[in-house]
Amino acid sequence: SATGHPMLVELKSGETLNGLLVNCDTWMNLTLREVVQTSADGDKFMRLPEIYVRGSTARLHIKYLRVPDEIVDIVKEQQAKDQANRGGRG
Repeated sequence: SATGHPMLVELKSGETLNGLLVNCDTWMNLTLREVVQTSADGDKFMRLPEIYVRGSTARLHIKYLRVPDEIVDIVKEQQAKDQANRGGRG
């Protein structure tokens, strides 16, 4: 899974969060650690040990989530293996 890998999250406010994914649930609530938060104008930076982003929160609403291509490939491979291991109906 993508846990432990770097993520870029752009919020509707224009701020961006760069950090390592700790957790993501089905509602797109995210927990990131070792985060660098960048202001919407790009002038201010803040380091945060950890941040929780609610998928439905107005101010922190996620506009864009960048997942590295290699992570997408790893997840696809794992899903294919899981499906192959389930076997057939017979």
